[in-house]
Amino acid sequence: MSAQVSVAGTVSTAVVRSLIASARKHGEQRVIGIRAVPDPSAERRFADSGEAVHVLPCISSLAVRQALLERAPQEWLIILTDRPTDDLGAGILAHFVNQRLQAPGVWDALNERFGADRIDRHLATLKKRLEVSQGLLRITPDDGWPAAPGAVLTMDHAFGTVARRRLKLADGPVDAFSVLEWTTRPDTAERVADLREFGGPELAEATLEWLTLQTGPARLPLQRLLELGRFAEALPLAFALHILTSTVGRSAQEKALTELALARLEYLWTGSGEQVTHPMLVSLGHAARSVIEAHLDSPARWHEAQTALQAADKVLSKIQAATVGHESILLPTGLSAALQRLASALSAFPETGIGAVEAFWTPVEAHRLAYPPRGSEPDPRVAPFHSAVRLARWLDGEDATPTTFADAVRLQSREHAWVDMAYNDAAAGVSDQLLAESLAHVLKLVEQKRQGHDRSFARLLTASISADEGHTTGRLDGEGDGVWHLERLLPSVVMPLARKTNALLLVLDGMSAASAAELSSTVLRGNEGWVEAIPVSSQRRGAAVAVLPTLTTLSRASLFSGELTSGGQSRELAGLAAAAKSGGIAQSVLFHKAPLDSARPGLSLHDDIATAIADSQTGLVACVLNTIDDALDKSDPAGTTWTPEAIRHLRPLLSHAMAAGRVVVLTSDHGHIVERRRGEMRSVGGASSARSRSVEGAASDDEILVQGRRVMAEGGQAILAVDETLRYGPIKAGYHGGASPAEVVVPVVVLAPMDKVPAGWKEAPLQEPLWWSVAATSAMAPTQTGNAGLIATDKGNTASLFGELDAQPVPETLARIGGGIIVSATYKAQKNIAGRLAVADGQVETLLNALAAAPATRLTKEASAVVLQVPPTRMGGAIAQLQKLLNVEGYGVLRVDGAQLVLDVPMLREQFGVTDHG
Repeated sequence: MSAQVSVAGTVSTAVVRSLIASARKHGEQRVIGIRAVPDPSAERRFADSGEAVHVLPCISSLAVRQALLERAPQEWLIILTDRPTDDLGAGILAHFVNQRLQAPGVWDALNERFGADRIDRHLATLKKRLEVSQGLLRITPDDGWPAAPGAVLTMDHAFGTVARRRLKLADGPVDAFSVLEWTTRPDTAERVADLREFGGPELAEATLEWLTLQTGPARLPLQRLLELGRFAEALPLAFALHILTSTVGRSAQEKALTELALARLEYLWTGSGEQVTHPMLVSLGHAARSVIEAHLDSPARWHEAQTALQAADKVLSKIQAATVGHESILLPTGLSAALQRLASALSAFPETGIGAVEAFWTPVEAHRLAYPPRGSEPDPRVAPFHSAVRLARWLDGEDATPTTFADAVRLQSREHAWVDMAYNDAAAGVSDQLLAESLAHVLKLVEQKRQGHDRSFARLLTASISADEGHTTGRLDGEGDGVWHLERLLPSVVMPLARKTNALLLVLDGMSAASAAELSSTVLRGNEGWVEAIPVSSQRRGAAVAVLPTLTTLSRASLFSGELTSGGQSRELAGLAAAAKSGGIAQSVLFHKAPLDSARPGLSLHDDIATAIADSQTGLVACVLNTIDDALDKSDPAGTTWTPEAIRHLRPLLSHAMAAGRVVVLTSDHGHIVERRRGEMRSVGGASSARSRSVEGAASDDEILVQGRRVMAEGGQAILAVDETLRYGPIKAGYHGGASPAEVVVPVVVLAPMDKVPAGWKEAPLQEPLWWSVAATSAMAPTQTGNAGLIATDKGNTASLFGELDAQPVPETLARIGGGIIVSATYKAQKNIAGRLAVADGQVETLLNALAAAPATRLTKEASAVVLQVPPTRMGGAIAQLQKLLNVEGYGVLRVDGAQLVLDVPMLREQFGVTDHG
């Protein structure tokens, strides 16, 4: 940092600069005479505004004359002399600015540097004012200080300017918020130290005192922290004070604990000269919370807030008050405590009911550290527990029992794919042993339920294969969304699409329905212009059934050929060419792994592939992506988050397809199961894969015998593993070949550019099941009043943890309030006023029920879209229609708060005449 160094003698460089600035305004003379002690050590040379300055002590009039004679042209000559005017004579004085010797005071120089005519009384009578004014002059910047308003130099202007210029205080109002925020800057302590060194300790102390004077009731404790040099600690200490002084709802014992903790901090306030009172600490604490919350709202400063909160936790721990922060929605200990309470509820599930789980999940979800902004490291415990809550909701729901194989396939695609995804996330686990036990408990319940579903699926699969269902149409019959035989997917879905609009078929080898759910969700939320498309007669995405056994050589060759067959890449190439020709596609091309991996250095995609996608004459481009299938052998598919970045080549393929306006069909040849190190390897003869074998010996309970046209094993029959714990070969990261729904059901996801949904298709709603986003059994969700401090450390404490919860359920009529609304006279009148509506009564009822039972009667727009089953791009219109229906006479029954929908339940009841009794 630059500084003006004080020199020996009575005239500082800052005073000289001030006189030069004044002289420039009033004439052309460049010699200034100053009455001062002509100390030889005071001589110096420097530049001012690019002009040379020579300060020269002269002990006699002769020395002055000599200096005038030797002055360089255009140089400023500053004569320091103590000779009387008579001794100098009129001839010498005529060379000086104003024809006289000047005797500037410090305050005169300050007025000049600040462009002021006078100095405010408060500044002029300041304690140690001479040292402060000299410090202000010494640190005067080369371009001067900003002019004082009204030509009056005040403390606010002088110290505010120093704070902003030298200490880098942010522009804007100076208050407790801005001063506390200033303390979080990494260079604050260094800048204060520099001010002490170059401006003097008196100026530094006066500036800090002025800063704290602007903070109102928080002044005294904050001033003491700054005096102690605790700049980096100020915000954490202040936030700890906020926690300690927030006594609402605390017991007498907790209040005593906080008072003792506050007493342990009293050493910080000693020496302040004034008594630090409780209201002062409260005020400082409130300011700290405001700063923390503002930083948490800023992605660029979120990490700073997290660091400050961690430091505040350490402060509370040091003063033996760590438990006081357990209810905080900001402190890390608050998140840990909330997770512990949730873990206790999950460990006791299902005996305690889903209501207890939801009640203890709400504070976890609401915690400000639970979901950091993109780019910040998330707390690794939150995602597994979010998934565990989702699994608990699913477990609590009605157990679907499909009666047809088509329904079983749809169940896997619509529900169980999401169960599998949540299971993988929860199974990733946490490092804390007690928390991990609660996750394990939920996972075990899921495994038991899924095992029954998997065995039921296998039995229906066997019957369907034996009866050769769909032999004529290539599609499994029955009401509902499309379920195709995989070998008929090309002629039934892909070719008709490619005839309407050019298509890109991406076959992700080994992609299960769960992987597709995760991947497609990421793509659709990526703001890249993709929407999911489904046939106009459908509500959910379709699915296909792999060829058996679920092996690549069987299913992939059959997929590309449009008929049952087997073989490798050459068979697939020939099969696609023939299928495309018969399907009316003039030009088609298929790329396997080798050309996909052969891009020139610097290119993300091979020239031939990019050219084919861009070529409007090529109706169908197909690519095989092997990342997922390779992961089954070489890595951990359960630990992989399937995003476009995780699957090699997918991101550039999607980008080129978007640029070319192509519809994209994401599908697979088969799914997979994940190895969880709990499986059994069974030695058998004639194993065709890790999950299939020849018919030698009877099938066990965890196996199934399949036989029929679509069984491509020798003789049209095979025994397939059903339970995911069974394998016939060495351990790998995952397997396929068996009869579990995760292996047999093939996802079919159609993506279209937002403005190019093909004719006969429509934009799909979000595909997540309801329990993924909201509590599915909200009718029994309890209130949380009085339960925030209850913690169970083991199952023996279950009664104390949940007794109060069970005693205060949300009335069942509240969770079904929508039914009363849509039959009310007011609702019918509102429908007549609103005119034609796209939202149906059933959608309104479902959303009202979900909102009424949601925490704080709020749902995100995304969750609301799942409840309404409308595409996200149409939520704006749906909300507008809902507000027309519900906001009677403009009252805010349903309002939008940022990314959330908020329902005012009391106003809803009042406006529509619905009582607590329905």
